[in-house]
Amino acid sequence: MNGMDGLTASLGAFIAGLRPSDVPAEARRTVRRGIADCVGVLYAGRDEPVTGHALAMVTVGASGEAAVLGDRGRAAAPDAAFVNATAAHALDYDDTGLDGHPSVVLAPAVLAEAQRLGATWGEAVAAYVAGYETWAELIFRDADKHHGKGWHPTAVFGTVACAAASAHLRRLDPHRAAQALGIAASMAGGLVANFGSMTKPLQVGWAARNGLLAAGLAERGVTSSPDALESPRGFLAALSPAGRVRLDGACRAGTPWQILRQGLNIKRYPVCYALHRAVDAALSLRPRLQGRLHRIERVTIAMGRLQAAMLRSSRPVTGLDAKFSAEYALACALLNGRLGLAELTDAAVNAPEVQALLRRVQVEPLSTQDAEEPLFSPADLLRVQLDDGTLLDAEPVHRALGHATRPIDDAALKAKFLDCGCTEAVWSALMCQDEALVA
Repeated sequence: MNGMDGLTASLGAFIAGLRPSDVPAEARRTVRRGIADCVGVLYAGRDEPVTGHALAMVTVGASGEAAVLGDRGRAAAPDAAFVNATAAHALDYDDTGLDGHPSVVLAPAVLAEAQRLGATWGEAVAAYVAGYETWAELIFRDADKHHGKGWHPTAVFGTVACAAASAHLRRLDPHRAAQALGIAASMAGGLVANFGSMTKPLQVGWAARNGLLAAGLAERGVTSSPDALESPRGFLAALSPAGRVRLDGACRAGTPWQILRQGLNIKRYPVCYALHRAVDAALSLRPRLQGRLHRIERVTIAMGRLQAAMLRSSRPVTGLDAKFSAEYALACALLNGRLGLAELTDAAVNAPEVQALLRRVQVEPLSTQDAEEPLFSPADLLRVQLDDGTLLDAEPVHRALGHATRPIDDAALKAKFLDCGCTEAVWSALMCQDEALVA
């Protein structure tokens, strides 16, 4: 990399220069698991209402560039990526990382583009890594967390990341790869205010589609500013009204590999990831409440201020609302001993005993931040008070099970995959790919 290059140009050089053989073996395994998890939750979300609305906006037929919803026809690659990403995020069950959901945008975009181009699995994995490393380089230049500013990082940074992945698969030269990033920067957007509505998964679908469109436009010769990312009036600065963002300095994409340092966190519950530590705490405490669940007087959960801010629904009445409700997640986990897809229906949310208990849940925001993941507090702290004054404290949960530092094994990942309605054959095809063409 030329040290005189700005960030946009340096990322373009990284994207164009990356080769499948450059990707470390552990990173390839991480990508494989992320893509498999994304395909699984895509199947689970295929019949959600928002997926139907997305599907109605595209043309699907027997022929086309890429598969739509697994086996439900084919469409142009950007349209397939749009529908597939929307479906995969419809249940909020997809993996997390980089303050967002990397696989839910990158996997649909990469798979659709790889099918269109006849790329190999190894090339698709390298494209995913190009997108992941681009996202990581951009998001960690800002001292302030984007959720706290109202931005949906998956929709914002995911757009640029998908442009990077597509530029890599298209084998754009460094200049045109950089142009793709600049174009994508003007197509990126998404709001935390829309969490808990159908627009949240649509924001993800738009990110996947727009990333592919940006790379396609760059390939045709459409130009963007050479400093679109790092300009004082560019992408990073516009996302940072306080101006606490690093616009200069060397690009560190791939040095070291952030996909090895940050990894992916596999979700075990189909709710906002800000809730997963709290749910783990509730399930760990539940055996001590056997026979005394009806005596719960108060439930208190202490969690990070930014975590709590994402949980917009304190009195949910729909499954969508409940995905962003600490009150519901804890009441459901304590009463039912589980929090799966069956617990996120409207009927489950409105069960009288759950509604009664969720009104006794209190959220206490903590100002302390985790040193490695500032979006979170150092730990989530759960306390249950019974009607006789007895206090029961769960062990503090620092990392949810499924986090990159506490990974679930492939057997547990496969169990989730099959529970989402996908098949053994699809699982085997995803986990056994080598250099075959992406089908």
